[in-house]
Amino acid sequence: EAAPAGAMEAKLSQSLDDIVAASRRASGGGTKRRHQTRTPIAKASRGDTISSRLGGKTGGRPAAAKQAWRKHVQRKRDAATGETVVRFYETDVVRIGTDDIVLSSGGYSNDVTRHCINDALSNYVFSVKQSLSGDWFVSDGRTRLVRFTDGIVLSGAARELKEREQRGHWRG
Repeated sequence: EAAPAGAMEAKLSQSLDDIVAASRRASGGGTKRRHQTRTPIAKASRGDTISSRLGGKTGGRPAAAKQAWRKHVQRKRDAATGETVVRFYETDVVRIGTDDIVLSSGGYSNDVTRHCINDALSNYVFSVKQSLSGDWFVSDGRTRLVRFTDGIVLSGAARELKEREQRGHWRG
């Protein structure tokens, strides 16, 4: 049914809030909310997280599955060169010599390979970081930042650990 012309002009001169309020009064709706009786959210206790409320899983996978890559890591001492070699599957990802450290992803630039490299570097100040664009960088956490390439040599990095051990700054 069409509204009289005067009523339409009256609505056009009103604010939207006034029109909504008038419509609610006319329909008997008032200003009550539909879902006024909501259950309050319980306060989280210390250590209570959303993941623990959902069954304790984090990221959809159990914590043990996230660390499953560790069983494919071998650390050995190369008798011929005197280097410590960290091998992930069939790739030597870290070679620690007397002075230098050599890093390689073997072409597998994914999070698991990066975690494996960082695990091998955990006693050193260096780590491999990933930028938002997906590029990898080697950082000492302070001043050095170098783009990661397979076969990158961190000159003197192994010596730095030895110097810190001698000064008593390293806790292994």
